[in-house]
Amino acid sequence: MPANLLSGDHQKRCIEGTKFLSSLDPDWNLLISSVGPCKLNLSTELEPYQALIKSVIFQQLRPASASAIFNRFTQYFDSDFPTAKQIIDTPKNKLKECGLSTNKLSTIIGIANQEENEGLENRKGFEIMSDIQIIQKLTRIKGIGEWTAQMLMIFNLGRLDIFPVSDFAIKKNYSLFKNIALPINIKNLSKISEEWKPFRSIAAWYLWQYKLKSC
Repeated sequence: MPANLLSGDHQKRCIEGTKFLSSLDPDWNLLISSVGPCKLNLSTELEPYQALIKSVIFQQLRPASASAIFNRFTQYFDSDFPTAKQIIDTPKNKLKECGLSTNKLSTIIGIANQEENEGLENRKGFEIMSDIQIIQKLTRIKGIGEWTAQMLMIFNLGRLDIFPVSDFAIKKNYSLFKNIALPINIKNLSKISEEWKPFRSIAAWYLWQYKLKSC
């Protein structure tokens, strides 16, 4: 499937999820009306191990800065996404020149080693695993946390009931969305998100889009 296009069952489920969330209360209805249709696009042009590496590069960076580093990373390999072996065989100092921190470079090499040694599933392999199994599998790699695993499940594997409750923007925007004076804690937000099943990925997408001026 081409990159960043919704199609088939995924699109239908996104529409279904949008309708479900709109029906929950006036706040959700207003938010969804303001943002418009869900465009939770999938980056399926990347293999899971590639999407994982891209997520690591984008961690804790502004999109523009992360994109610049990612572009330099791929340009080093003639603008193609490198194979795991290419990453392993490339001198670390050359990869670091792309703008990667020491920790991120170490994590990327760890992912490449897992892929090269057939320690990571392909897309079909991940499809038959549960959410918990995927998180447990990926977080064994040093530098990969639950949030990164969740980004893979949402944007690469297309799972629609993933809620990254620790995401800073989601916590902040939910408080704004519901006009809560104090920041909401993870425990309470996790409990609230139970009401959004089985479309918590879609709820997360709308909260990422939230802007105070739009509501």
